[in-house]
Amino acid sequence: MNSKTNLAIIGCGYMGEIYRKAAVELYDRKNIESYYKYDLPGMLTNFRLKAVVDIKFADSSYREGEDLWHLDSIETLIGMKELGVNAAVVSTPIKTHFQIAQKLIRSGISLLIEKPVCETAKEIKELMRLAKKHKVRIMPGLVERYNPVTLDAEEAVAYKMYGSAVNYSFLRAGKKPERVSDSLIIDKLIHDLDLVQCIFGKYRITDMRFRKVKGEVMECTLLTSHRKGLNGRIVSSWLSEEKTREVVIKFERGMIRGDLLSKKIFVDRYKELSKVISGYKNNQIKDQLVDFIAYKNKLIKTLVSMEDALHAAYLLDEITRKVNDDV
Repeated sequence: MNSKTNLAIIGCGYMGEIYRKAAVELYDRKNIESYYKYDLPGMLTNFRLKAVVDIKFADSSYREGEDLWHLDSIETLIGMKELGVNAAVVSTPIKTHFQIAQKLIRSGISLLIEKPVCETAKEIKELMRLAKKHKVRIMPGLVERYNPVTLDAEEAVAYKMYGSAVNYSFLRAGKKPERVSDSLIIDKLIHDLDLVQCIFGKYRITDMRFRKVKGEVMECTLLTSHRKGLNGRIVSSWLSEEKTREVVIKFERGMIRGDLLSKKIFVDRYKELSKVISGYKNNQIKDQLVDFIAYKNKLIKTLVSMEDALHAAYLLDEITRKVNDDV
């Protein structure tokens, strides 16, 4: 693998702009956290944001003030060999991911692809096959893996800090953002489908319930089951005025409630005093981008893998079939 990382960001919408800002901070060495597990200064010596790509640009041009190319198409990017782009973030609408990713992989470009990578598990499997064939690395953008609450919850379960987990629940609620065109399942539910497997391991869905408004799924409730008898519930909703992102885990000797927004964990230990653990206020997008840069340069274990994304995609396929059957 080339140790230089010349990055392009594909799609300059809401998420693309967040990735652009994170990349600029890394390149300019601003707000560089001290907890990264890699040789970050060494990696950033060979890192540069080269281009942003979006069909909304009237033409392709170099922006001297930004030291950055604005390109109007994937084809233009691929054709400009002199830029030396060998890595890209795909943050376009989900329906375009598969076609865009195929073109970039075939051009030898490693990818960080925003969740849920593609619309179907079949498409994800094909991208994994292509990446292996063309010797590039691809990684899913599942940013909640980098939330301190997720990391602490995973540790509490793995090391049985309060005994074995008994059950759990996830709640992700709020009004539907005007900018979002994807379904509740793709935009919101995907996060917690992934977090359940991250914290507790693989599972199956035992029940699904949906609430629709004018034919659109606005709330989804799932019941889940794991091999060793652990059960849980996942609720995603666009019917709440209040924004909530929460995980509650009951253990044999206590309970934790994680607030994914404030990045705090509230611990209720049976027969002991309760306490609050304040997580570090990290930039999850930037942490994920660092993981991708390191993975692109050498084969390291990232916090989330394409195998994780594939398992979540199988569940998405199952849920989508159920939604369509209920029409």
